[in-house]
Amino acid sequence: MRRYDALSRTERGMTFGVMLPHFGREASRGLLFRGSALAEGLGYDALWVRDHLIWTPHRHEGADLTFLDATLTLAAVAGMTERIKLGTAVLIPIRWPLKSAKELMSLDFLAGGGRVVAGIGAGHFGVEIRAAGLDPDRKIEIVEETIRIWRRAFTEEQVDFSGEMFESDGAVMHPRPVVGLPIWYGGTTRAAVRRAARWCDGWLPGGTPFPTFDNRLAYLRALEAASGRPPCVVGVIPRLRIARTRAEARAGLDIEALTTSSEGSRHWVHPPGGYRDFDDLRGALVAGDIPEIVDRVGDFDERGVDHFLVDLRSDFHRFEELLELFASEVIPHFRRR
Repeated sequence: MRRYDALSRTERGMTFGVMLPHFGREASRGLLFRGSALAEGLGYDALWVRDHLIWTPHRHEGADLTFLDATLTLAAVAGMTERIKLGTAVLIPIRWPLKSAKELMSLDFLAGGGRVVAGIGAGHFGVEIRAAGLDPDRKIEIVEETIRIWRRAFTEEQVDFSGEMFESDGAVMHPRPVVGLPIWYGGTTRAAVRRAARWCDGWLPGGTPFPTFDNRLAYLRALEAASGRPPCVVGVIPRLRIARTRAEARAGLDIEALTTSSEGSRHWVHPPGGYRDFDDLRGALVAGDIPEIVDRVGDFDERGVDHFLVDLRSDFHRFEELLELFASEVIPHFRRR
């Protein structure tokens, strides 16, 4: 397997991305365009979007149902930027594979080439998969075959594929990316790690407490070593809250909601007695004043994580202000000149 090392750490250190405000009550054309250009100007390495067809917000995400399409959002902000990577964190199995491959290849072409990171995951809202005309009980087969079809579409002249869910006989799609597109897998279960190790270039789990994250990362590295494949690029998406004090940063956060928002959370390595305080969520939650934020991001740096995704969904009303604050006060601690 060729290594696609987009967003891997460099001799300067970790790379940093930004979750765009394309969902919830703060989503707007102006904030998306201004924020994307600002992130690029501040030196962030990637812009990321989520994916839903029929969005049911988690308890900690508010009640507004606004949710802009993932690839269309990235296409729009591609025109406002020049170099920053554009990633899906992650697309869920609601599209026919050749169609989603075409969308991602077109996005890469319009963005200037070499900028797209194709993230995919199984999702956990069956109603969305059913609404797209697919069988939610077969979502794993859909995801795995999608990855295999994507790889062919991104790197080969002709897509020939015969699987349990999809067939393709001699499909040719242009413009094809010059060097292919990196594929990342999103998920926190051991099965998700196996898919990342078998087929993908990167692993992007959602916010995950460190006992589980460390278990999965060790499993990933063991699978890579056993197969002899190049190591996956590893990204993380913890929930981020920056404030003047620890108490202010944690205000309004619901421990139970944070530990049940992911389908994979029932497979986490749980502490004895359950999650009783915010320290039990270290790894899934990065919250505090600037010194504490630096300390918590340092936890990931010490583990060799490549890419840290700044997820400000709790504070999109302060999106631009906090992007600047994180870039000026946190990132320099992890970037060598």
